[in-house]
Amino acid sequence: MLRCSHILCKVDDVRAVVRDFTELGFTMEFGSDPARAHNALLWFAEGPFIEFFQLPPAFALLRWPFSVAYGLGAGERLARWARPGEGWRDLALETDELDLTATRADLRVANVPVSRVMKGKRTRPDGDTVRYQFLAPRPARLPFVVSAYDPPQRPARIAHPNGAEAVSRVRMGVAAADRPAFDALVGEDRRLAVEPAAHTAVLGVELAGLAADLEPARLHGAVFTAAARRG
Repeated sequence: MLRCSHILCKVDDVRAVVRDFTELGFTMEFGSDPARAHNALLWFAEGPFIEFFQLPPAFALLRWPFSVAYGLGAGERLARWARPGEGWRDLALETDELDLTATRADLRVANVPVSRVMKGKRTRPDGDTVRYQFLAPRPARLPFVVSAYDPPQRPARIAHPNGAEAVSRVRMGVAAADRPAFDALVGEDRRLAVEPAAHTAVLGVELAGLAADLEPARLHGAVFTAAARRG
């Protein structure tokens, strides 16, 4: 039904992330004008990408206004994103559609509580505007859903000096109580390795092609492992 779009990592300083990850051999892209950007993107030629974002804890105060405007799922998600601390914070699922109306209806039929469809946009560093839609299932520890981006935003050419080629696997812990809704959202996705856990959360991300181990102290809470080499 839906497939892995990207993994979100909450950080304290997105500019420090871009500096550290560039020095670790990744090619990074700010989400908007670098002077004002609150997110940065780590792209691969295909498959999921990684988004690093910063959000002040004070944004949690907007939980109830967001809940009134868009539904409880939206308010709970904002509070989750604003929670202090660095590390994996969320998982996004995507469709090929530009409009999420039908996806929302399907999820409601599957008894997955969801927010209203929300519209978003960002102005890229090159000045182009990217538009998209998203919706937030409940509880907020479940993955959220994004539409296709308009226009598509994956760069035409992506190369990382450290050899990283793709997100080959995302380890996702899922609590027993969340499993029915999680399965209704995701279905089959070869990149998601689901395992039982006390709490539903992203546990780690496996990268294919890495030439060397990464320094944990410079990863800003992200947990990476190298994919097993074959051949």
